[in-house]
Amino acid sequence: MTVQFYLDKFQSLRTDRSNGHAKPHKVCLMFAVIDLIEQGGITQNRIQFNEQLKAAFTSYFEQLKQGNDQDTPHLPFYHLQSSQFWHLDIKPDHQKEFEQSKSASSAFIQRCVNFAYLDDELFTYLKSPITRSSLKEALTHNLGDLEIQYRRWALSIGKSDKTVKNYIGALKGSIPNWLEDAGIPTANLMTISSHSVYSMVAAKVMLVEEFKVKNAKGKGMYSAALKSYQVFLDDLTQASLNNDIEEILKDGDTTATYKAVLVNTRLGQGKFRTDLIDHWQGCALTGYSNTDFLIASHIKPWSKSNDIERLDPNNGFLLLANIDKAFDRGYITFTDKGKIRISECLDDYKALGLSENMGIILKKEHQDYLAYHREITFKN
Repeated sequence: MTVQFYLDKFQSLRTDRSNGHAKPHKVCLMFAVIDLIEQGGITQNRIQFNEQLKAAFTSYFEQLKQGNDQDTPHLPFYHLQSSQFWHLDIKPDHQKEFEQSKSASSAFIQRCVNFAYLDDELFTYLKSPITRSSLKEALTHNLGDLEIQYRRWALSIGKSDKTVKNYIGALKGSIPNWLEDAGIPTANLMTISSHSVYSMVAAKVMLVEEFKVKNAKGKGMYSAALKSYQVFLDDLTQASLNNDIEEILKDGDTTATYKAVLVNTRLGQGKFRTDLIDHWQGCALTGYSNTDFLIASHIKPWSKSNDIERLDPNNGFLLLANIDKAFDRGYITFTDKGKIRISECLDDYKALGLSENMGIILKKEHQDYLAYHREITFKN
C-alpha cells in the first residue's frame, strides 16, 4: 500500500462520537505508538500492551480529553481493529473467548492478546522520519473541533478568556479576510490541523500589508494569535520534539550510545531527569513531591544549547507540568536571587497556581543559564 493510502486511513479513523464530540482515544494510542517507534521503544512490528505504551497514551490523552472522557487505553487497543491496518495476535488458548467478545477490558487484553501489529508497509513508513511526520499530522483530522481543543489549551497556560476570544476571532475572521483581500483565499485558520501547513500559511500572513498595519495598531495582538495557534499545533503533534530527535538520530558523528543519552534527555528521561530528582526532591518552585507529575525542564532551551549544556543538570529545573509550560514559553523566569518574575503576557497566572511571592533556591551554577533565560526566553 502507498503512503497516501495510509494518510487517508489516518485521516478517517472511526472515532466514538456518542457524547457529542470525537473521542481522542484512537488518535492518542496511535500518537503513542508513533512516539515509541521514533524513540526506539518499539523496534519490531509488535506492539505490547504494557506500562510504557499506557504512559505514552496518557500523556496525549491528558491534552485532548473532553468532558467525562476516561483514560482507557485498552479500548482503542482493541477497537483499532476496525481501521484494517491494526491487527491483534491472539493467544491460541483464548481464541474462542476473543471471538465471542465485542469489547475489552485491560485484563481481557492481557489475558487474550500477545501483541498488536501493523501492516508491514505502515510500520516501515512509521520508521522513516520522511513519512512519519505526515502520518502523525494526518491523525489530527479526527479530533473534531480544534477550536474547542485550542480554547482549553490556551486557558490551561494562563491566557484569559477575553484574550482567547480575541485570538479565536482573529484566526477565524480578521486574518482570513485580510488574506482574501490580498488575493490569497484562505478559510478559517482554525480548521488547519497540520503544523507544517499552518506554518506556511502563517509565513504568508506576515507578509500581507493589511496584517502589518492592523497588527501594529493592535500592539501585536494578531501576530500573538498566529503564534499561539502554531504553538498549540506544535504541542499537539510534538513537531519540535520530533525534529530535535531526528537531528540527533541522523548525526553521523555521534555514537549510538551517545545518541541514546541525548534522546532520553530530550524526552525528559534518563540521567538528566534522575539528577534533577536527586537535587530538587520535588517541584523546584512548589515542593510538590510526586515525580510522576513533574517535568525535567531545561533552563537554557534545548535548541539553543550545545551537547554539554543539554546534559548538564545545572541547566535544569524539576517543575509541575503547568509551571514547566509557563517557564518554557517565557511567561515566568527568576531573578538571580531566585524570586519569580511573571510576564505581563501571562493573563491569569493565579489560575496556574502562581503567585508573586514565590521563589526558587538557586546554586551559582544555575546563574549563567538563568541569565540567558531572562534575557532571551522571558517575555518582557
